[in-house]
Amino acid sequence: MEEEEIQPLIPATINQVKPRPVVLTILCLFSFVYFSVLSFLFFMGSFWSGWVTQVTNQYSPAEIYSKSQVLITFLAGFTLHLTALTGTVLIWNLKRPGYYLTGLSCLTIALYQSIQPQITVSTTATYIFFLISFGLFYKRLH
Repeated sequence: MEEEEIQPLIPATINQVKPRPVVLTILCLFSFVYFSVLSFLFFMGSFWSGWVTQVTNQYSPAEIYSKSQVLITFLAGFTLHLTALTGTVLIWNLKRPGYYLTGLSCLTIALYQSIQPQITVSTTATYIFFLISFGLFYKRLH
C-alpha cells in the first residue's frame, strides 16, 4: 500500500471569516434599541388606540381620525419596526437577507412619513440614515 504524506494546511487556503466591523456593530446596537423601543410603543399603542383617537380628535379642529385608522396605523408601525428589528438581527449575524428586511421596512416607513404633513423631516431622515448606513456594509454580508 501506498502511504500518503500528511501536509500542513497553507494559511491562504483556509476560509477566514471576516469579523464584523466596529462601526457596523455600533450601528446594529443603536438600531436594536431604536427598533425595539418603537416596536414596543406601537404594540402598546394598539391596545389604547381608542383613547389615543379620542384625545387626538379632542384637540384637532375636526374629527379626522377614526379608531380603526389609528389601530391600523399602530399595527402597521409595530409590524414594520419588528421586521426592521429582525433584519437588524440578521445583519448582526452578517446575513444579506437582513439588509433586505431592514431596508424594505425603513423605506416603507420613510415613504409613509414623507406624505404625512405633520411628521418632521428629522424622523424620516433617521430611517433613510439606517438604509444608507447598512447599505455601506452590504458587501460584507453573506
